[in-house]
Amino acid sequence: MNSKKFLFIDESGDAGFYGGRKKLLVGTDGFQPYLIIGMIETENRKFLRKTVIDFIDNVKADNLYNTIPSVAANKRWYVHAREDHPEIRAKFFELLRSTDGYKAHIAIAKKDLTVFNRKHNNSPTEFYFDVLHHLLNGRLANSDCKYMLYLSQRGNNSLHNFQKAVDKALALSENASGKSIQYSLEVVPSVEMPELSVIDYLIWAVQRKLLKGESRYFDALKDKYATILNLYEEQ
Repeated sequence: MNSKKFLFIDESGDAGFYGGRKKLLVGTDGFQPYLIIGMIETENRKFLRKTVIDFIDNVKADNLYNTIPSVAANKRWYVHAREDHPEIRAKFFELLRSTDGYKAHIAIAKKDLTVFNRKHNNSPTEFYFDVLHHLLNGRLANSDCKYMLYLSQRGNNSLHNFQKAVDKALALSENASGKSIQYSLEVVPSVEMPELSVIDYLIWAVQRKLLKGESRYFDALKDKYATILNLYEEQ
């Protein structure tokens, strides 16, 4: 085994089409029109982790930022794009565009009820992990490398379903190469995995462009995106 690659996976939006009592949410306030799943890939996890931890420590030590309510009120505060103060958000974007050693892959699924019913059997779990499979497909192809995969712990992100999505992606690579791919899987809380803040921000920039038409965040990090997939558009 020559090397390790670390893959950190997070999402924005959700896989749901229905609320309580099977009420259809499409077209209502609060409905999430996209499920976006993203992943950063790095061989230098220690550097990336230290970069984010140092950023957090610096914010907490700086009285220009540590009195911001979202920081001051949470002893376990971590970097999270949707909830961060705009000044912290801008500061972290500046850090990300000046930091090397990682690249991102993004899968965007515009939610379509017909596709959901026909392709995913009306199951949010099937929908979510199908998008995840597409994100991983072709990314786990080097038999000389061990892949360490970390999925953010949210909703129904169980290790069992994560394993199925990875196995499906691996089957194509292993059939093509005739060699087995080495890997490990974990479902982890974002607060305990600083590296997930990086992909959280990269996904947020994509979502901001899609929903608000504001592309400056995405444009600032454009060279960090290796792959952006638009799924189900012609199905």
